[in-house]
Amino acid sequence: MNASTFRRPRSVRLGAIIAGAVTIGGLVLAPSAAFAQQPAQAAPVRAVDAAACSVDAATLTWGVKESFRSYISGSIANGEWTVSDDMRYETPSFIWDRASGDVAPGLDSGSIAFTGAVHFTGHDGAMQLDISDPAIEFGDDGTAALVLTVGSTDTADSGGKAVGAPVRVAKIELDGAVDADGTSLRIAEATARLTSEGAAAFNGEYGSYVAGEELDPITLEATVAGCALGAQEAAPRQPESGGTATEGAQAEVPAAPGQAAETRIPWVPIGIGAVALLVIGVTAGMLLSGRGKRTAERPASETAPGAPEDPAAG
Repeated sequence: MNASTFRRPRSVRLGAIIAGAVTIGGLVLAPSAAFAQQPAQAAPVRAVDAAACSVDAATLTWGVKESFRSYISGSIANGEWTVSDDMRYETPSFIWDRASGDVAPGLDSGSIAFTGAVHFTGHDGAMQLDISDPAIEFGDDGTAALVLTVGSTDTADSGGKAVGAPVRVAKIELDGAVDADGTSLRIAEATARLTSEGAAAFNGEYGSYVAGEELDPITLEATVAGCALGAQEAAPRQPESGGTATEGAQAEVPAAPGQAAETRIPWVPIGIGAVALLVIGVTAGMLLSGRGKRTAERPASETAPGAPEDPAAG
């Protein structure tokens, strides 16, 4: 029995080497894949003093409701609005900036109150609506309430008096709209929806507003003292679709506050895995090249039985 009996076929050896290299590469890449699938840890929430934060300054920006302003200034009501000296109107919003109040560091209680009034009139004075002294009251459920002193009248003859009373006019949805940290607070264009009391106050005798109807968005900016507000970050706004997106494609949803940070890509393990795969390719290429060379160098008698002997050989 000669030694060639125990010689393993080259293809088998080549397969074994490649399989071993692939196994090594898999072991290198496996930790990186597992790392990539692990959820990122959210940044720890900074502890804050539980004392109330006193409001130093604040600005409330709100347009009430665009359709209502259009009705008042249009040809039907042929009306107008005026503001008190404590505030101003800059199209398309009313702006209150005389404020006072206290809020909890987590914005789960407290209120910010403003002074200033808007007086709407229409139909030659037969319709009047006064809104004044708004306040934002924070709740522990991630919402706030807009409180207004509201007086309205619809009379057959002009000269009626709008008698005001405090009303919780709207519910403000704070989720994703609050940006707060330290002494700075901003609520950016938060959605405000009429309550049943607010709808009744706005309707007077002839209106058709209903609870849940959306008002103009509310923006609040404030600075506080005496404590540090808990860190909150407003969610980025989604860009408006231009109507040319591929059908069925879905826009990316931005991360809401409190969600874990984006998973980091493990570049180092991926790089090691790429080197391992390169070694596999080079090794396989060398083996195949060597095998082809040895095949070409065999004597003609081995590669082509019965072929005439090369006279130049020997």
